[in-house]
Amino acid sequence: MIAAEGPEAHSFLQGQLSTHVPGLTPALSQFSSWSNAKGRVVTMLHVLDRDGRILLVLPKPLAATVLKRLSLYVLRTKVTLTDISDTLVQFGLAGANAAELLAACGLSAPSEINAVTDSRGVQLLRLHGATPRYAVIGEAPQLQPLWTTLEDHGAHPAGSDVWTLLRILAGEPELHPETSEHFVAQMLGLEELGAVHFNKGCYLGQEVIARAHYRGAVKRHLHRAECNSTGTLRPGMDIQTTSDTQPVGEIVDACPDASDAWQMLVVLKDEFVSVPLQINGSPVRLSPGN
Repeated sequence: MIAAEGPEAHSFLQGQLSTHVPGLTPALSQFSSWSNAKGRVVTMLHVLDRDGRILLVLPKPLAATVLKRLSLYVLRTKVTLTDISDTLVQFGLAGANAAELLAACGLSAPSEINAVTDSRGVQLLRLHGATPRYAVIGEAPQLQPLWTTLEDHGAHPAGSDVWTLLRILAGEPELHPETSEHFVAQMLGLEELGAVHFNKGCYLGQEVIARAHYRGAVKRHLHRAECNSTGTLRPGMDIQTTSDTQPVGEIVDACPDASDAWQMLVVLKDEFVSVPLQINGSPVRLSPGN
């Protein structure tokens, strides 16, 4: 987590992120992105207000790079950017009865996507997906007993792979060092996820993103897919047609499910969506709805 503090924190991030930062409230977070000057997405972020500070929650492997590069734009702006990953911690809670489990712990779960509730410093953030998913954010002394209480009420630790799988099934992309700066916002479906605001004015990469939106120039888009590869599938791996070795797409994220099939988010060239696809010889199947 990166904290942005200072009297100009909102205006600074308004000129950097793809969402309308002044619309941020303690009860409403934003799923947003930060792009480079060429409009290529560096990272996805969950942005929320905590005690007057703006928190940027992003993948740990990208945090140091994002903090360093974002700090270059501060200049004389009255804002301070700080890595607070050692101060605040988070875990995820997901499942059909997740809200009931939280209620049993005296916490009110937000019902709408991106909504936030705060109970004595424990923030609950509702994430994308049909299966209820919540990010639970707070200080370690608060979250440690909460974790224990959730287990006492029937919650089961599942590990990061299960969390990644649920995020993929929800269609929520996450970038990794292997895929950072590979895609513009529209390729990742960020319009559909409410992570781009087209009337907010200028921000880093805005010209490219807006031109792609108004001219319909994007010819690659995000899809859910699966593959029964016996080898490990990783972000950044190429996808080919069964008749050619030239790449026509790229894995954004991948994780095996309970049947050992790889569930994936992939970006494909539009012209190849209806043709047979493969990764290292293993067939790729697009999920229904694509």
